[in-house]
Amino acid sequence: MSTGKRVVRNSVIMYVQLILNVLIGLVTVRLILRALGQSDYGVYDVTGGVVGLLNFITTSLAQSSMRFISVSLGKGDISDTNKVFNSCFWLHLAIAGALAFILEFAGLFLFHGFLNIPEDRVHVAKIIYHCMVVSLFLRVNISPMNALIGSFEEFWYVAFVSIMDSVLKLGIAIAITYTVGDKLLLYGFLMMGMSFVNLFLYFGYSRIKHGNVVRIRKPDFSGIKKVMGFAGWTFMDTFSSIVNRQGYAIMLNKFFGPVMNSAFALSRQLEGHMFSVSAAVVNAMKPQVMKSHGAGDDARMFRLSMTAGKFGFYMMSLIVIPLVVMMPEVLDLWLGEYPSETVTFARILMAACMVEQLTRGLVHANQAVGNIKWFSIIVSSMRILALPVSIAALLMGAEAYVAILIFLVFETIGSLCRVFILARITDFNPGHFVRDVLVQVLPPSVVALAFCYFFYHLSGGILWMCVTLVATCIVMAVIVFLFGLTREEKNFILSLVGGHINRLIKK
Repeated sequence: MSTGKRVVRNSVIMYVQLILNVLIGLVTVRLILRALGQSDYGVYDVTGGVVGLLNFITTSLAQSSMRFISVSLGKGDISDTNKVFNSCFWLHLAIAGALAFILEFAGLFLFHGFLNIPEDRVHVAKIIYHCMVVSLFLRVNISPMNALIGSFEEFWYVAFVSIMDSVLKLGIAIAITYTVGDKLLLYGFLMMGMSFVNLFLYFGYSRIKHGNVVRIRKPDFSGIKKVMGFAGWTFMDTFSSIVNRQGYAIMLNKFFGPVMNSAFALSRQLEGHMFSVSAAVVNAMKPQVMKSHGAGDDARMFRLSMTAGKFGFYMMSLIVIPLVVMMPEVLDLWLGEYPSETVTFARILMAACMVEQLTRGLVHANQAVGNIKWFSIIVSSMRILALPVSIAALLMGAEAYVAILIFLVFETIGSLCRVFILARITDFNPGHFVRDVLVQVLPPSVVALAFCYFFYHLSGGILWMCVTLVATCIVMAVIVFLFGLTREEKNFILSLVGGHINRLIKK
């Protein structure tokens, strides 16, 4: 199978996984909330939130593992890939052990006045906390195998485990609904059990399918140091995003109260779902970006990284543009009642998400090269700097939406910084980004936005919203194909469609 077809297949797999997980997840949350009740659900959430604060470490380690494994595979040296995997394995084991120790030590103090938990549920909350620590330990150790499978572009298996994970959560939700006894306690143990299932599935598949790579040897401290050094700068990038978002939530709460805080939280949920849509494309292309550098073909690496960002932007636009136009009506259908500021906040965050998406592929190119120090420092600084500037604006009497606009401005600056930093540390040409990405994405987006706005206001109602969505997607797809793709990208799409048509005719 050609590289292009493999990327398309992987993208489709990721989208199917995303859609199924979202649909199953919506039902699962509803059942769990009813089964546990608001109080116990809150206990589980606040207890898990302490452990969840360290999820950014898991994310950063997983990104680092995929980078080193993918680059090694690009070199075509299985022996080197085994050494890299071995280093990743020992690093994750050490980090997992350290995190578990820190969390268990912190647990000695958390339940004595720090966390606001009903007195009669403190004992259960402590057990749930221990279950979550075990789950985190296992999840961290799964990361190297997850990265290995992703590097081999076996996304079908990742999707299978992810969907099965969602189905099991739905099964757990149904089980605790009809359970007599302490449902919260059972829920905690069953969720921990899922982590053991995931470990078994990932380790078993990796050992059977890639036994020549998954061979655990003595720790190679030089290799571990190299991966750890890379992961350290990745921590900064991920951590800055968390500080930024949580900082904004606290800032809005202090200046305007919980209602404005609620508007920001709801807007972030929409932004998170939109980011998942584009991430399906970028993540499907990430291994090829890494392997290209490993094979010494940086020209292809840069080309793929720009294509990843551009196609992720287009896929996001198909949903974001109608959503931005119809935001009040969509929120009415979804929430019924909501803070009025949610509309403005959500629209601005949608724009910020799309701007960031344009250079998302360049992040993977930079990770492939490995020189991520200044990339992380500058982009992270831009994200964090938005917070004090927003606070200063609010102290001078600015409205809440101004703070979100400042977030958009700094997100744009940070995103564009990626282009020039990558050009500084490699032979990447910023002119190619302007020509092949910016110049090509702007006309289709503006035309589609104008069409959606005027078409939608011709009528009204839920049916017309659906018609507008379909019509905008068709218009966007046509304009993108005519004006938003390079000649090489057009030829690939034509050959792909032509190949499918020929297969159907032969059948």
